[in-house]
Amino acid sequence: MPILDPPLRTLLLILIPFLATFIVQRLYLHLVNPNSDLFIAGHNVHHLFVGALLAVPAAFVIAFTPEASWARWIALVILGVGTAMVLDQIVFLITTDGSNSSYLRPISLWGAIILVALAVGFLLVLCLVRA
Repeated sequence: MPILDPPLRTLLLILIPFLATFIVQRLYLHLVNPNSDLFIAGHNVHHLFVGALLAVPAAFVIAFTPEASWARWIALVILGVGTAMVLDQIVFLITTDGSNSSYLRPISLWGAIILVALAVGFLLVLCLVRA
């Protein structure tokens, strides 16, 4: 029988990169350069899409790698990073025009904070239930 990851390690490998990504990204885009954009073929690609491209394959690796391994641990970290990028932009893209100046509005910030807080709470509940 494979050795499964302990719940606390799983939690920390997702939670630390998740929170670090959210905080660093928000601080950078609010305080340093709010006009940082990624353009591909003339299209502004919001970090929500970059996050989805990170989170989905990471989730697939995690789903098929239940035992403790480097592949699983790297995937957990990538899942945390990608999920933070996605949750950071959901309220922003739904409630605003998607412009750089709109990203700095309170609705975008507080919407992201609420989604991140809900995700953290959910992760903690999952960890406690599995422990």
